[in-house]
Amino acid sequence: MISRTRYLFLLLAAVLLFSFTSTAASAKDITITIPKALEGLSISGLGYLDYSSGKLPEAGNSEKSYNEFSLKRGYITVKKKINPWLGTRATLDIHKGADGSYYERMKYLYAEIKPGSLGFLTDTKMEIGLGHIPWLDFEEHVNPYRSQGTMAIERAGVLNSADSGISIRGNFGGKLADAKEKTGNHHYDGLYGTWHIGIYNGPGYHGTEKNNNKVVEGRFTLRPLPDAVPGLQFSYFGLFGDGNEIKAAGAKDYPDYRVNLGMISYEHPNAIFTAQYITTDGQKDGKWYDASGDALKTAGYSLFGTVKIAMVDPKLAVFGRYDHFDQDKDSKIASNADYDMVIAGLSYDFYKGNMLVLDYETTDYGKDSAGKGKLPVAGTNLGDDHKFQAVWQVKF
Repeated sequence: MISRTRYLFLLLAAVLLFSFTSTAASAKDITITIPKALEGLSISGLGYLDYSSGKLPEAGNSEKSYNEFSLKRGYITVKKKINPWLGTRATLDIHKGADGSYYERMKYLYAEIKPGSLGFLTDTKMEIGLGHIPWLDFEEHVNPYRSQGTMAIERAGVLNSADSGISIRGNFGGKLADAKEKTGNHHYDGLYGTWHIGIYNGPGYHGTEKNNNKVVEGRFTLRPLPDAVPGLQFSYFGLFGDGNEIKAAGAKDYPDYRVNLGMISYEHPNAIFTAQYITTDGQKDGKWYDASGDALKTAGYSLFGTVKIAMVDPKLAVFGRYDHFDQDKDSKIASNADYDMVIAGLSYDFYKGNMLVLDYETTDYGKDSAGKGKLPVAGTNLGDDHKFQAVWQVKF
């Protein structure tokens, strides 16, 4: 005979079970209405939380030590799909100023228009406003270690990743099927490659336009063997214009601003390798020039590789990079104005880009180099430049 307590317990359980099944059944009929303002809206964030310890080079074969925690970069991005062919993006860039305070500035703010396919040129998109330049966003989606530091051409001081203007980009011949599974990268997934061309002010997103010149920039990437070797790509980036302002005394014209860059890249879900060669005349600000005001000719190359250590943990990877850059290859004002930079490290991707990076970086400067991005000065004799670094990449 069932006791009263057990009877009540069984009755209660039956009621709860009936309520649950009834709710589950009726849940299929529930319609969730999203407010119109939130339709097509997405918000994302990216940040580099950094600890670095090392030495900064100073003239006269000297150096200054440092040991600090810092926020290297913080980005908040809002995207809105307005209709099937029109959207917009705004990205706030949080960075540390020279006085140690953190400041905000716009990195991207543009209207995105999708004209549709133009024959073999597919998946086209236009950006009008403060948008991507054709090169760095592409390279940063091949090399996943932007949290460690900037890519080779930006590290050298030639250009940065965004500028005001108008551009159009797209794929060659549609999309590579299952790009993520085949190459480890679903970005820039054109079947036979991708392209991007645009006209911009020239000084970059945190520079002020000081002349009437506009620069023309373009990137063309070919994927020659999408079926046999889908991760193999050949890229060219070109930029043609003038430096942003006249610096040399007595010079009447703005210094040239030219860039030619070629890169071979190979991407696989477990490994990435790149090799690039760079030549330029001057740089975006017009700061690199000789006594007559002519832009200095430069040359450099960069090698990068990363491999996942699958036998230990597929989320663990080892990476390395080597940059060589000569800021005055014709020795117009200095005979030894180059530098050689080496980076080596480990990374662990905990979850969807939330990653810990541990690395060591060192740079050996030529005797006439005044530092990355600075006009060479004969006899500077910079001291050692090296650091140990730990970076936590926050991504959501």
